[in-house]
Amino acid sequence: MYQLYRDRPFLLLCMVLANIALSFWCLNIDPVINNDGVTYLNLAQMMLDGQWSKAFEAYSWPYYAAFIAATAKITFLGVENAAFLLNTALATSLTLAFVCIVGELSNNNRRVILIAMLVILFFPSITKYRSFIIRDFGYLSCYLWSLYFIFRFCSSLDKRHLIGWLVFAALSCLFRFEGIAFLLIAPYFLILFTATKIPHRRLVLIALSTVLIIASVGLTIWYVTDKYAGLIEMARASGKDVHDVIDLFLLNTRDKLGGGQLTTVSYLGIIFSDLGNVIYELIRRMSVFYFFFALYAYIKNIGFKNRLIKRIWLVYVLSNVCLLIAYSLYNNFLVSRYTMASALTLLLLSPFVIDRMLNGFRSFNFAKRGVAVFVILLLAVTSVEGLDVRTKKSHIKEAGLWLKQQLPDDSRIFSNDPLIIYYAGRGYNERFNDAYTTLQLKSHMDSKHINNFDYVALSIQPNDDHEDLARQTLWYHHGEPERMINGTGERLVFVFKIREN
Repeated sequence: MYQLYRDRPFLLLCMVLANIALSFWCLNIDPVINNDGVTYLNLAQMMLDGQWSKAFEAYSWPYYAAFIAATAKITFLGVENAAFLLNTALATSLTLAFVCIVGELSNNNRRVILIAMLVILFFPSITKYRSFIIRDFGYLSCYLWSLYFIFRFCSSLDKRHLIGWLVFAALSCLFRFEGIAFLLIAPYFLILFTATKIPHRRLVLIALSTVLIIASVGLTIWYVTDKYAGLIEMARASGKDVHDVIDLFLLNTRDKLGGGQLTTVSYLGIIFSDLGNVIYELIRRMSVFYFFFALYAYIKNIGFKNRLIKRIWLVYVLSNVCLLIAYSLYNNFLVSRYTMASALTLLLLSPFVIDRMLNGFRSFNFAKRGVAVFVILLLAVTSVEGLDVRTKKSHIKEAGLWLKQQLPDDSRIFSNDPLIIYYAGRGYNERFNDAYTTLQLKSHMDSKHINNFDYVALSIQPNDDHEDLARQTLWYHHGEPERMINGTGERLVFVFKIREN
C-alpha cells in the first residue's frame, strides 16, 4: 500500500474515487437492501440501544453489525447509511489490496498494475454486491491484505511482514468464521515451505500438525454447535430424531439422497457432486475466461516471482475449495458468493495473462489476433453489463413504506418477506421473534395463529405455487386485499386485513 502511494499517488486517488462512484451508481439503481442486511441493521440498532447481550444471543457472529454500529456512532449517521459507508470503504480496501498484490507479484510493473485496477474495479461479481449490506467485503478485504503480506514475506523473508499477515488474518475472522482456517494453516505452511534448516524440523511439523488438527476440530465443533442450535430445535419440533450437529448432518445427507440409505458409495457420489457444484459456482462467479486465464497462468508459471509464492497461492486456492466442499456437504446447498475468496485468489493471475496477450499481439497471426480481440471485447462487455444491477424489489420497499404510513404503530403485521417488515418500521424485536417466510406463514395459517395479526403483507414471486396458494387462502378467509402493489415481471405484494369469519 505504501509503495503504491509513494510511486503512484494519482493512481491510488483514481481508485478511491472510482470505488466511491461505482458504489454510488449501484446504490442509486438498487436502493432496496438485501435480506441479510435486515439482520445486520437490526443487530447494529440493538447494539446502539445498549442491548449487546441480546444481539449476541440473536446471531452467532455479530461482529460485522458491531462495525456498522461503531460507524454510525462515529459519523452520527443512521445504521443504514452507516452500513453503506462502511461497505464502500471495505470495497475500496479490497480493490486496493488486489492491486497491491498484483504490484508485488509484477515487481511494480505499471501496465500490469493498471490492468489489475481495471479488472478488479469492473469485476462483475464485485459490482453485483456493492449495494448489498453483507460482511463479505470485510472478510475479502482482510483476506487479500493477509495474502499480500504473506507474498511480501515470501519475497523478502522479512519477519515483520508476518505481523501484517497476523493482524489481517485475525481481522478476517471477525467477518467470517472461515478466516480462522487461514489463521491456523498459514504458519504451518510457512514453516513447511521456508524453514528448511530449522532444528528438529520434523518434530516441529508434527507438533504444529497436531495443534492444527485439535484447534480446527475444537473451533469447528464450537461454531457449528452454536450456529445450528436453532435448526436442531426446529428439526426436533417437526418430529425428527435429531439431538446434535452429527444427527443434523446425517439428516441433511439422507435428504440429499431422497431418503435413501447412506452408504460409502452414495456418500462418495455426494462428495463428487458437491465438488462439481463448487467448481461450477466458482466458474460462474469468475466468468469463464478469467477462470481459464488462471489455469493457463499456473501451467505456464505466469505471475509468480518464485516457487514459494506459487506454492502458497496453490495452498490458498485448495484450502478455499476444501472449505466450500465442506460447507456444501454439511448444509446441502452452496451460496454462490461464498466462492468469492477462491475467485479473487484465481483472478490475481488474470492481469498477467492479459498483459502477455497485449505484448504478443503484434506477433500473433490473424487467427490469434481475432481470438485475442474477441476475448478482450467479451470481458469488456461483461464488465459493463455487470453495472446493470437495478433492483427488482422496488415494490417490496413501496409496500413496506405504505404500511408504515397508513397503519397505526401498534398494529401487528406479518409478511413472508422480512424486507417488508423492515420498511414498515417494525423494530428488531418483531424481526427476531418470528421467521418471516412463506413456510412460517403457512404454519400460522394452519394453526389459526394468523388471526393474532392485524395485517398480512404477502409477497408473490412468479411461478411460486406455495405463495399463490397462500394468496388464495387468505383471499378466501379474509376477503379482498386492502392494497395490491405491482412489481416487475409479475411480482406482487398483497396487503390483507385479517378479519374473523
